[in-house]
Amino acid sequence: MPNQSQVELLVLSGFNGLNQLRYLYFCITCAGYLLIILFNVSILTLICVKQNLHQSMYIFLANLLLNTLIGCAAFYPKLLHDLLSDVQLISRTGCLLQAFFVHTYVCVECNILTVMAFDRYAAIAHPLTYHSLVSSSRVHGLLAAAWILPVAAHTCLLSLSSLLPLCGFYVSRTFCDNRSITYLSCVDISLISLLELVFVSAGVFLPVLVIFGCYIKILAVSFQVSKSGRANKALSTCVPHLVTYASFVTSIVFEVVQPALAAKNFPHEFRVVMSMEGFLLPPVLNPLIYGLKLPDIRNNIGRMFKSAAARHCA
Repeated sequence: MPNQSQVELLVLSGFNGLNQLRYLYFCITCAGYLLIILFNVSILTLICVKQNLHQSMYIFLANLLLNTLIGCAAFYPKLLHDLLSDVQLISRTGCLLQAFFVHTYVCVECNILTVMAFDRYAAIAHPLTYHSLVSSSRVHGLLAAAWILPVAAHTCLLSLSSLLPLCGFYVSRTFCDNRSITYLSCVDISLISLLELVFVSAGVFLPVLVIFGCYIKILAVSFQVSKSGRANKALSTCVPHLVTYASFVTSIVFEVVQPALAAKNFPHEFRVVMSMEGFLLPPVLNPLIYGLKLPDIRNNIGRMFKSAAARHCA
């Protein structure tokens, strides 16, 4: 069994069994990543340059898209490289860094979806006091907390994991996460596992409960004033948030049930795709549904393309 000093390179064994299909997966993944960059950067740039989009809803959306780009940058380049490699290796430091960005991406995503749900609740349930409830200072404070708390928590968690002596080097996934790293340790990891449980509960499950509560209240208010066109119009702006929320919760559920599926001998390729679902659907769906559903985004994109077409024709 190798000692700690020997384990400086880890093997990502989740790619085993893909064989020649990995070249097909590379093409699909590369095209998907380019689309993710194109869609997210386009809407993020649009929000930054259009003064009429400098509102709380779109500021939260811009942060959501920025987080997507950061999370995908920590995941896709390494994945694409590994799909073309005969042996999928990663240094221990690189594995810890990837795990840090993966965990931070998930928690920041949950936090921003939570503040977006609060923003919609304030707009629908308290329209007269909306601007005081969602003031500029509060928006900045909520966003600062959404980013800083996960970064601080996972810096602490991964710092502890980096001190563990490792007795194995096979990570049974296509990317690194803290649990996969700590399972390679040859010492007791109960303290780190407890900390991870606390951080996951605070960073994922607590936001899920808050989001669920906000939308229950939104639905209750909407039914009470169902005859009001204003209420129905406001409720329609919740649809993109609900689709985004549902897609991200699906990825979390997949992550939770993935070990159980492995024990029941589900096809390896299916489990690989499931484990990466959080980097596949939400990054593509978010800019698409917001671009199609929110009128301000849709209209600005339309004008941008018309302007570009006019310049090209001229």
